[in-house]
Amino acid sequence: MRGEAVNIHGPQELLLIFFLIALTGCGGGSTLSSSATPSGPPSNSPGDSTPAATISISPASETLRTGGERQFSGWDSSVGQHDVTWSLQEGAAAGTITADGLYTAPNTPGNFHLIATSSHNTNFSATASLTIVSIGFVPISAMAARSGHTATLLFDGRVLVAGGTTDAAPPSAELFIPESSSFAPTRVGMVYARSGHCASILPDGRVLIVGGGDSANLFKTAELFDPVTESFSTTGNLHQERTRASATLLPNGKVLIAGGQDGGGTVLSSSELYDPGTGTFTLAGNMQIPRAKHTATLLSNGKVLLAGSSSETGSAELFDPTSGLFSTTGSLIQSRAGHTATLLPNGKVLVLGGTQTMMPGGGGAAAAPVSLDGAEVYDPAEGVFHSAGKLLIARDSHTATLLTNGIVLVAGGYIHGFDGDAQPEWDTIVAAELFDPTASVSIAAASLETDRAEHQATMLNNGQVLITGGVKGFQELCCRPKPQIASIASAELYK
Repeated sequence: MRGEAVNIHGPQELLLIFFLIALTGCGGGSTLSSSATPSGPPSNSPGDSTPAATISISPASETLRTGGERQFSGWDSSVGQHDVTWSLQEGAAAGTITADGLYTAPNTPGNFHLIATSSHNTNFSATASLTIVSIGFVPISAMAARSGHTATLLFDGRVLVAGGTTDAAPPSAELFIPESSSFAPTRVGMVYARSGHCASILPDGRVLIVGGGDSANLFKTAELFDPVTESFSTTGNLHQERTRASATLLPNGKVLIAGGQDGGGTVLSSSELYDPGTGTFTLAGNMQIPRAKHTATLLSNGKVLLAGSSSETGSAELFDPTSGLFSTTGSLIQSRAGHTATLLPNGKVLVLGGTQTMMPGGGGAAAAPVSLDGAEVYDPAEGVFHSAGKLLIARDSHTATLLTNGIVLVAGGYIHGFDGDAQPEWDTIVAAELFDPTASVSIAAASLETDRAEHQATMLNNGQVLITGGVKGFQELCCRPKPQIASIASAELYK
């Protein structure tokens, strides 16, 4: 049993439309487990009806930081039970493993091997590879359970973590303090409890929080956070209620609010501009197509690149703050939603992962979202997207953060796909990787402490990366058609 479902109502239900899908197999796919046949003679011979046993380990391999922990499970097919004994091939140098499979990495980096042996027949075993590295994720002090929240780096180095707790009273926000790696509540709560909103820091250091909604309604309202007084106040209202929109601070100090969905789930093409000087929103025309679960990236030339959409389009467009107009640009190589877009030091934009609706291999079921592993780069000078290699793991609703060394840290997300019976499934993942845009190559990074998707990643002034909240869970239509999902009350630091 993985746990009970957490019901999500109102705007959160919109999220489930996009992530009803994912792993392979009712109990997890072959990509997540390692299996081996016996080291001794086969258990069945002519006339022997006893099936050959296999031992499976999940996960099949793991990359962890020094001192990190991971829960492993072992499956013995001969008895149909999670009944194995654990050992480490390299002994104490490889760390420790408890009888129930909780592994703790050593304090020294290296490559090691975890062995699961059948409790019923010691001839049967399997091995999982362990890679221990010195840089990775470490757990920090607890925070409120949040999903659909925002995390905004303030000028003084703190991080405002706002919303994502629609039942909180008063509406909840907290500040991450880098010096102590801890969270503290803001002096005054938010004006509205909201989730699925967007946020942008303003030139004067205040934070604009726009749209989203509570468990019953979406909002046209917006509010401002003052980091000096640690308080929130209302400002002008949007012309259109929206959730899952993008907010982009423009060179002229205004904020572009683009796309999203309305209360009926309709994907929007409209956009608005917020003027901090007047505290008002004005309509800014329509995008070329409706967009939600898209990305909006401020380019070095001052224009905004908007790419992808939940409406399954590969089109991209540019917003020009000078003319106030949207215009088409080159299309994505793969249409996608729930992807990431990262501005690189050379002015290009790296696009990673996401989902695309596909038919299952061999047919047998309806089309559904499938996670992508493709990477592409947008070149503003050419107005064209170029293929840029692949991720190690297909994923969506993940985060991608440019590190100080020019490498992009990709963490968590969902994996959407089909099981062996072509039924759509999804699962949240712990895997992380480091993508090198120069070489278009990705390598495994230390995994997250907790599997999560729809979380926030914030690059801190000290070069560390703060991971906050999100959701964890799964859906297996063959066995558990109701999503098993919950908001996460934890945070991590990559350092």
